[in-house]
Amino acid sequence: METNTVKMAPVSPSLHTTARISYSRDALISLNLHSTHLKPSVTPDPRWPTEILRENKRCGARKRPRGKRAGVRNRLRARAHRAPLPSILLANVQSLDNKLDDLRARIKFQRDIRDCNLLCFTESWLNPAVPNHAIQPAEFFSVHRMDRTADSGKSRGGGVCVMVNNSWCNNANVVTLTRSCSPNLELLALKLRPFYLSQEFTLVIINTVYIPPQANMDTALCELHEALTQLQTQHRDAALIVVGDFNSANLRRAVPNLYQHVTFPTRGNRTLDHCYTPYKDSYKALAHPPFGKSDHAAISIIPKYKQRLKREAPVQREVARCTDQSVDDLQDALDDADWDMFRRSTDDVSEFMEAVVGFIGKLVDDMIPRTTIKKFPNQKPWVDRTIREALNSCTAAYTTGIISGNMDEYKSAAYGVRRVVREETRDTVPAEWLKIPVAGTMDDHGLQEPTLRTDECR
Repeated sequence: METNTVKMAPVSPSLHTTARISYSRDALISLNLHSTHLKPSVTPDPRWPTEILRENKRCGARKRPRGKRAGVRNRLRARAHRAPLPSILLANVQSLDNKLDDLRARIKFQRDIRDCNLLCFTESWLNPAVPNHAIQPAEFFSVHRMDRTADSGKSRGGGVCVMVNNSWCNNANVVTLTRSCSPNLELLALKLRPFYLSQEFTLVIINTVYIPPQANMDTALCELHEALTQLQTQHRDAALIVVGDFNSANLRRAVPNLYQHVTFPTRGNRTLDHCYTPYKDSYKALAHPPFGKSDHAAISIIPKYKQRLKREAPVQREVARCTDQSVDDLQDALDDADWDMFRRSTDDVSEFMEAVVGFIGKLVDDMIPRTTIKKFPNQKPWVDRTIREALNSCTAAYTTGIISGNMDEYKSAAYGVRRVVREETRDTVPAEWLKIPVAGTMDDHGLQEPTLRTDECR
């Protein structure tokens, strides 16, 4: 077999030698292997400086996994249209018509503005002669506005406008709840059902407010309080957000349970533009340059709300697991009990009642098996085993339908989930959602008959 050889170049003539050294391929490989396993000939001396004795810990060590940048803004960029609460841009534009070029430029070249879920503007200065498509900054924003009317006592100025990002919420899922225009208050309330929303919320209600500087602040706050109270009564599980230009008014005077998230001056040294929610530390406000020659700074309101599932740990509790066999055994034990024994034991009604209740409670504890269940903080109180089984069957039917192409089974399973949820919510009592049934308890009228609720024990 022919052996590959490597010839070294001739040595320089200045060395007065013409010797050539030839190495075979195997010889070079053996030299390489020998050199890689050489041990250091110099033993470290403890008297050397620390810099020399220090070992390179990164050499050959496992690299740390690459993480992600922290911060509210970076988290929002990672899930722009799937945040727990919508991201909002609030600005008093003082005529939206002549700020469109600035708005379109920011939407095109600034990612944070382009991915904003809601654009809320006050003092739009629009009138019915200006159509919505004329002020639409981009095709993926839908326009909803409330222009100033003659009811305000003025014919120009004012007005509020809300633009909804269609990537976050489809225009078909936007409903106008309130349009109010008076000398003291201009209000536009929208109900939105976005594609993604935290489980503790059923929908989002965005209220855009403008209170003129010459308005009666007490009257304006009373009108706004009445409108917000009505909305909260009709939609108890909705995420309520109130933004706008309040001038010198403070909504916390009328609704103390709201939190104000804009903490820096928005016009000169005064904070005139506010954002209120019922959730503490749910938003972080950042200042942006004003639009055009407006004297109000634009405000980027970034959500930092944490879902209830992430804030609270699941709770484990012990409940009675009622089966047909255990209920029958308990009924037989109650039928076979010698109740005359309790009557003969005492003449005092209180002692008799205490003995009977204790006996029945002991039978329930001995014959009804108990199990430990885990309840998650975002789980509805009326969700039980029946609903979970219906949801699992619906998911399985959907997966099968995607593979086979026949979605009839999935449709029937989806109808079944709605039917089960409707039945469970109709049969339950809200006051008893958080109660655990205990055998042998006392009520205001004396002895309460021990009962076992099978819907609580599933």
